[in-house]
Amino acid sequence: MFALGASPVGQGKPADDPLASLVAAERDFAADAARIGINPAFRAHAASDSILLRPDPRPALVQLAQEVDDPTLRLEWQPAIAAVSRSNDLGFTTGPYRMTRAGTALHGQFLTVWQRDGDGKWRWYLDHGLPPVAETRPTIFPVTVRRLDAGLPAARHGTAGSELAAAEDGLNAAIAGGDWGALVDALAEEGHVLRPRHGVMVRAEAARLLPGLTGFVGAERLGMRISAAGDLAASYGRLRRGAGRPGAHYVRIWRREAAGWRLLIDQLT
Repeated sequence: MFALGASPVGQGKPADDPLASLVAAERDFAADAARIGINPAFRAHAASDSILLRPDPRPALVQLAQEVDDPTLRLEWQPAIAAVSRSNDLGFTTGPYRMTRAGTALHGQFLTVWQRDGDGKWRWYLDHGLPPVAETRPTIFPVTVRRLDAGLPAARHGTAGSELAAAEDGLNAAIAGGDWGALVDALAEEGHVLRPRHGVMVRAEAARLLPGLTGFVGAERLGMRISAAGDLAASYGRLRRGAGRPGAHYVRIWRREAAGWRLLIDQLT
């Protein structure tokens, strides 16, 4: 894999570069949304076990079969950041999207977890993102994609899942106790935090904002998927507030580093 800021994706043949093939799959997905419709494109590119958070996890193909496109809605998106595991079976993309309806434009940030199926094709496993907000300036779609290192393979793959579960559960316990600084500590140096109203924040911005946040009294992991190499993983779960107040859901992308599992992406809605 390549480090952040290295050669832009798209200059080689996708078949020769696992990350380029993932980015190509995301771009094909976006092109199909414009060509055949949003719902048909989501169904065509979904893995058989794909999930959506609506707000709790549910089978994506079952949910999508119950939905019909709004003919006045146009959805556009492009990846800006991506990584692929060393085993080439798990990856993620994130970037801006624009939603247009009746001349009104909204924008947000998507996050997609991808898995490579047995036929060698990338299909999305979990699709999520920040809710759309009014577009105050035109959304600029990236021309190139920043590559993130996948991380270090697990010395013993059997330990990768238990170590990740411990890191996730420890972070959730800290957040439930009001310690958002623990999330900043868990971020990789090139990690990003995605938050409504704040958009995409790098680690330094998150360090200024997150420690002042309170209000959650409980957190639980609902699911986790880890690469065969034990170097990249995705997790999702629920944060609870007290007194009947609505909670939130998170999606996280983890990378295994020398010091343990660290967050590449923490997204909350």
